[in-house]
Amino acid sequence: MTRSSWTSGLLRLRPGSVARAEDLLNACVRECADRLAAVRGTLGVESTRLVAAIGALVVEHTAVDPSDDRCFEALLRVSRAGLAAEDPGLARRVADTAVALRSRSGGAWRLRGEALSALGRDGEALDAFEHARRLPGGGS
Repeated sequence: MTRSSWTSGLLRLRPGSVARAEDLLNACVRECADRLAAVRGTLGVESTRLVAAIGALVVEHTAVDPSDDRCFEALLRVSRAGLAAEDPGLARRVADTAVALRSRSGGAWRLRGEALSALGRDGEALDAFEHARRLPGGGS
C-alpha cells in the first residue's frame, strides 16, 4: 500500500488532502519520538510498554514499504499505552491523529474519549464516545 491510501476514511480535512494527513501523521510520530528522546532513568512497566509502542510506531512509519493498516494499529497501541502509563496528553494527541486519519474508526474515537476523560474534559469525552457509538456496527 502507498501513503495515498490514507485517503480512505480521512476526516474531511480538505478535499484532496493526502499531504495534510501525512503532515498530521508525521507531526504525531515526531512528538512520540520526542517523548522517547526525553526518557531518563528507570521506567515502570507501563512506561516501558509506552516506549515499546512508540518504537514500533516509528519503525512502521519509517519502513521502506509501510503498511497503512499496521501504522494505524501502531497509533492505536501508542494511545492505549499512553493511557496506561498515565500520559493522557500524548494519548489524546495520538488518538486525535488516528481519528483524523480514519474518521470511521470506532476504536480511535473510543480512545479519544478515554484520553479526554482522563484529562477531565468530560463533555468532549462523551461526544467522542457518542460518535463511536453512532458508527455502523456500534463503532467496532
